Amino acid sequence: MMATLSPFAGHNDLMVSTTAGEEPGAYPLRRMPTQDRASRQVERILDAACAEVVERGYDAASTSSIAKRAEIAVGSVYRYFPDKRTLIQAIERRNQHRYTEAVRERLAVVADWREAVDVTLDTFREMHRTDPGFRAVVLSGLGDPELEATPGEFDDQHSGEFAELLTQRFGARDSREFRLTVTLTITMGEALSHLSERLDPEDAEVVLAQGRPTLHRLLEPHLP
Repeated sequence: MMATLSPFAGHNDLMVSTTAGEEPGAYPLRRMPTQDRASRQVERILDAACAEVVERGYDAASTSSIAKRAEIAVGSVYRYFPDKRTLIQAIERRNQHRYTEAVRERLAVVADWREAVDVTLDTFREMHRTDPGFRAVVLSGLGDPELEATPGEFDDQHSGEFAELLTQRFGARDSREFRLTVTLTITMGEALSHLSERLDPEDAEVVLAQGRPTLHRLLEPHLP
Protein backbone atom coordinates (compact mmCIF):
# COMPACT_ATOMS: atom_id res chain seq x y z
CA MET A 1 0.00 0.00 0.00
CA MET A 2 1.08 3.59 -0.48
CA ALA A 3 3.18 5.29 2.18
CA THR A 4 1.10 6.61 5.04
CA LEU A 5 0.33 10.30 4.76
CA SER A 6 0.40 12.22 8.02
CA PRO A 7 -3.11 13.31 9.04
CA PHE A 8 -1.63 16.02 11.22
CA ALA A 9 -0.32 18.49 8.69
CA GLY A 10 -0.71 21.89 10.24
CA HIS A 11 -1.44 20.50 13.73
CA ASN A 12 -0.25 22.82 16.45
CA ASP A 13 0.82 20.12 18.90
CA LEU A 14 4.36 18.83 19.08
CA MET A 15 5.01 15.47 17.47
CA VAL A 16 7.52 12.73 18.23
CA SER A 17 9.05 10.02 16.08
CA THR A 18 9.95 6.76 17.78
CA THR A 19 13.51 5.60 18.11
CA ALA A 20 15.37 3.22 15.81
CA GLY A 21 14.13 -0.34 16.00
CA GLU A 22 10.57 0.70 16.85
CA GLU A 23 7.68 1.56 14.55
CA PRO A 24 8.23 5.09 13.24
CA GLY A 25 5.24 7.32 13.74
CA ALA A 26 4.10 10.74 14.84
CA TYR A 27 1.81 11.50 17.76
CA PRO A 28 0.61 14.91 18.92
CA LEU A 29 2.33 15.50 22.25
CA ARG A 30 2.38 18.19 24.88
CA ARG A 31 6.13 17.90 25.21
CA MET A 32 8.85 16.66 22.87
CA PRO A 33 11.00 13.80 24.25
CA THR A 34 14.66 14.73 24.03
CA GLN A 35 16.18 11.28 24.61
CA ASP A 36 15.60 7.75 23.35
CA ARG A 37 14.58 6.74 26.87
CA ALA A 38 11.77 9.32 26.82
CA SER A 39 10.59 8.10 23.41
CA ARG A 40 10.50 4.54 24.73
CA GLN A 41 8.48 5.79 27.68
CA VAL A 42 5.88 7.20 25.28
CA GLU A 43 5.63 3.78 23.61
CA ARG A 44 5.27 2.13 27.03
CA ILE A 45 2.42 4.49 27.90
CA LEU A 46 0.65 3.62 24.64
CA ASP A 47 1.13 -0.12 25.22
CA ALA A 48 -0.27 0.23 28.74
CA ALA A 49 -3.26 2.18 27.44
CA CYS A 50 -3.94 -0.58 24.90
CA ALA A 51 -3.92 -3.27 27.58
CA GLU A 52 -6.04 -1.21 29.96
CA VAL A 53 -8.75 -0.49 27.41
CA VAL A 54 -8.85 -4.10 26.20
CA GLU A 55 -9.25 -5.42 29.76
CA ARG A 56 -11.46 -2.75 31.35
CA GLY A 57 -13.04 -0.85 28.47
CA TYR A 58 -12.56 2.75 27.42
CA ASP A 59 -14.89 4.27 30.01
CA ALA A 60 -13.36 2.39 32.98
CA ALA A 61 -9.76 3.02 31.97
CA SER A 62 -8.13 6.05 33.56
CA THR A 63 -4.83 7.86 33.20
CA SER A 64 -3.89 6.80 36.72
CA SER A 65 -4.53 3.11 35.99
CA ILE A 66 -2.62 3.42 32.71
CA ALA A 67 0.32 5.01 34.55
CA LYS A 68 0.28 2.22 37.15
CA ARG A 69 0.31 -0.43 34.42
CA ALA A 70 3.19 1.35 32.69
CA GLU A 71 5.03 1.56 36.05
CA ILE A 72 5.48 5.31 35.84
CA ALA A 73 4.10 8.32 37.71
CA VAL A 74 0.78 9.67 36.45
CA GLY A 75 2.50 13.00 35.89
CA SER A 76 4.63 11.33 33.24
CA VAL A 77 1.48 10.46 31.30
CA TYR A 78 0.21 14.03 31.50
CA ARG A 79 3.62 15.28 30.42
CA TYR A 80 2.92 13.87 26.94
CA PHE A 81 -0.85 13.34 26.72
CA PRO A 82 -3.41 15.82 28.10
CA ASP A 83 -6.19 13.23 28.39
CA LYS A 84 -7.33 9.69 27.66
CA ARG A 85 -8.90 10.65 24.32
CA THR A 86 -5.56 11.89 23.02
CA LEU A 87 -3.95 8.64 24.12
CA ILE A 88 -6.43 6.59 22.09
CA GLN A 89 -5.89 8.83 19.07
CA ALA A 90 -2.15 8.23 19.35
CA ILE A 91 -2.74 4.47 19.44
CA GLU A 92 -4.76 4.72 16.23
CA ARG A 93 -2.00 6.69 14.54
CA ARG A 94 0.46 3.98 15.50
CA ASN A 95 -2.00 1.38 14.23
CA GLN A 96 -2.20 3.15 10.89
CA HIS A 97 1.52 2.71 10.40
CA ARG A 98 1.55 -0.94 11.46
CA TYR A 99 -1.43 -1.78 9.25
CA THR A 100 -0.04 0.09 6.25
CA GLU A 101 3.33 -1.65 6.54
CA ALA A 102 1.74 -5.11 6.86
CA VAL A 103 -0.53 -4.57 3.86
CA ARG A 104 2.27 -3.08 1.74
CA GLU A 105 4.47 -6.11 2.37
CA ARG A 106 1.72 -8.60 1.55
CA LEU A 107 0.53 -6.80 -1.58
CA ALA A 108 4.00 -6.69 -3.10
CA VAL A 109 3.41 -10.04 -4.84
CA VAL A 110 -0.33 -9.66 -5.54
CA ALA A 111 -1.23 -9.35 -9.24
CA ASP A 112 -5.06 -9.24 -9.09
CA TRP A 113 -7.11 -6.40 -7.61
CA ARG A 114 -9.70 -8.77 -6.15
CA GLU A 115 -6.94 -10.56 -4.29
CA ALA A 116 -5.71 -7.15 -3.11
CA VAL A 117 -9.14 -6.48 -1.58
CA ASP A 118 -9.10 -9.89 0.13
CA VAL A 119 -5.56 -9.45 1.45
CA THR A 120 -6.41 -6.04 2.86
CA LEU A 121 -9.49 -7.45 4.60
CA ASP A 122 -7.61 -10.49 5.93
CA THR A 123 -4.81 -8.29 7.28
CA PHE A 124 -7.33 -6.14 9.15
CA ARG A 125 -8.95 -9.26 10.63
CA GLU A 126 -5.60 -10.75 11.65
CA MET A 127 -4.41 -7.56 13.35
CA HIS A 128 -7.74 -7.18 15.12
CA ARG A 129 -7.26 -10.67 16.57
CA THR A 130 -3.58 -10.48 17.44
CA ASP A 131 -2.67 -6.82 18.08
CA PRO A 132 -3.91 -5.38 21.42
CA GLY A 133 -3.62 -1.89 19.99
CA PHE A 134 -6.07 -2.72 17.23
CA ARG A 135 -8.51 -4.28 19.68
CA ALA A 136 -8.17 -1.32 22.04
CA VAL A 137 -9.15 1.19 19.38
CA VAL A 138 -12.03 -0.93 18.08
CA LEU A 139 -13.41 -1.52 21.56
CA SER A 140 -13.10 2.16 22.47
CA GLY A 141 -15.38 3.10 19.59
CA LEU A 142 -12.91 5.41 17.87
CA GLY A 143 -15.28 5.51 14.91
CA ASP A 144 -17.38 7.84 17.05
CA PRO A 145 -16.77 11.37 15.67
CA GLU A 146 -16.41 12.59 19.26
CA LEU A 147 -13.14 10.68 19.51
CA GLU A 148 -11.71 11.97 16.22
CA ALA A 149 -9.95 15.29 15.79
CA THR A 150 -11.70 15.84 12.45
CA PRO A 151 -14.66 13.93 10.92
CA GLY A 152 -13.56 10.79 9.08
CA GLU A 153 -9.92 11.38 10.02
CA PHE A 154 -8.86 7.75 10.14
CA ASP A 155 -11.21 6.04 7.66
CA ASP A 156 -10.51 8.72 5.04
CA GLN A 157 -6.77 8.08 5.24
CA HIS A 158 -7.13 4.32 4.78
CA SER A 159 -9.54 4.87 1.88
CA GLY A 160 -7.19 7.32 0.19
CA GLU A 161 -4.26 4.92 0.43
CA PHE A 162 -6.25 2.03 -1.02
CA ALA A 163 -7.61 4.22 -3.84
CA GLU A 164 -4.03 5.13 -4.76
CA LEU A 165 -3.08 1.47 -4.76
CA LEU A 166 -5.94 0.51 -7.09
CA THR A 167 -5.18 3.31 -9.55
CA GLN A 168 -1.41 2.90 -9.67
CA ARG A 169 -1.11 -0.88 -9.46
CA PHE A 170 -4.31 -2.11 -11.08
CA GLY A 171 -5.43 0.62 -13.46
CA ALA A 172 -8.56 1.85 -11.72
CA ARG A 173 -10.13 4.93 -13.30
CA ASP A 174 -9.81 7.66 -10.72
CA SER A 175 -12.82 9.89 -10.07
CA ARG A 176 -14.81 11.32 -7.21
CA GLU A 177 -17.32 8.47 -7.57
CA PHE A 178 -14.49 5.94 -7.45
CA ARG A 179 -13.09 7.48 -4.25
CA LEU A 180 -16.52 7.35 -2.62
CA THR A 181 -16.87 3.72 -3.67
CA VAL A 182 -13.50 2.89 -2.11
CA THR A 183 -14.58 4.58 1.13
CA LEU A 184 -17.78 2.53 1.11
CA THR A 185 -15.82 -0.65 0.41
CA ILE A 186 -13.38 -0.01 3.26
CA THR A 187 -16.21 0.77 5.68
CA MET A 188 -18.17 -2.33 4.68
CA GLY A 189 -15.04 -4.47 4.86
CA GLU A 190 -14.35 -3.37 8.42
CA ALA A 191 -17.97 -4.04 9.41
CA LEU A 192 -17.73 -7.48 7.80
CA SER A 193 -14.55 -8.17 9.75
CA HIS A 194 -16.11 -7.11 13.07
CA LEU A 195 -19.15 -9.31 12.41
CA SER A 196 -17.03 -12.36 11.55
CA GLU A 197 -15.10 -11.98 14.80
CA ARG A 198 -18.33 -12.21 16.82
CA LEU A 199 -19.42 -15.48 15.18
CA ASP A 200 -18.25 -19.04 15.59
CA PRO A 201 -15.70 -20.10 12.91
CA GLU A 202 -18.21 -21.96 10.72
CA ASP A 203 -20.69 -19.08 10.60
CA ALA A 204 -17.85 -16.59 10.11
CA GLU A 205 -16.73 -18.42 6.97
CA VAL A 206 -20.27 -18.30 5.57
CA VAL A 207 -20.51 -14.55 6.23
CA LEU A 208 -17.09 -13.90 4.68
CA ALA A 209 -17.89 -16.05 1.62
CA GLN A 210 -20.99 -13.93 1.03
CA GLY A 211 -19.39 -10.62 1.88
CA ARG A 212 -16.20 -10.71 -0.19
CA PRO A 213 -17.99 -10.88 -3.59
CA THR A 214 -20.12 -7.91 -2.52
CA LEU A 215 -16.98 -5.83 -1.97
CA HIS A 216 -15.65 -6.93 -5.37
CA ARG A 217 -18.89 -6.00 -7.15
CA LEU A 218 -18.77 -2.49 -5.70
CA LEU A 219 -15.36 -1.87 -7.25
CA GLU A 220 -15.78 -3.75 -10.55
CA PRO A 221 -17.22 -0.81 -12.57
CA HIS A 222 -14.09 1.23 -11.86
CA LEU A 223 -11.47 -1.34 -12.84
CA PRO A 224 -10.44 -2.80 -16.21
